[in-house]
Amino acid sequence: MKIHVYAKLKDYFQPEFELMETIGNTDELRAVLVKMNGGAGELLSSCRFAVEEGFIDKDFKLKAHDTVVIIPPSSGG
Repeated sequence: MKIHVYAKLKDYFQPEFELMETIGNTDELRAVLVKMNGGAGELLSSCRFAVEEGFIDKDFKLKAHDTVVIIPPSSGG
């Protein structure tokens, strides 16, 4: 599974990386990422996840060949 992270998440992870674990949904993915870098836990809890250019919810079934984009919250003005 390919992972792409943006903004503040790049302080905790490479912008693009692959995971070899079998991951079923976003809750499992978030847990794997927290295990990789516990400091990112709070930020990951408020991130949105997307696959195929569309946002997904925690019930979306991830597949090994998916590319997952993780987008932290942003503020603008």
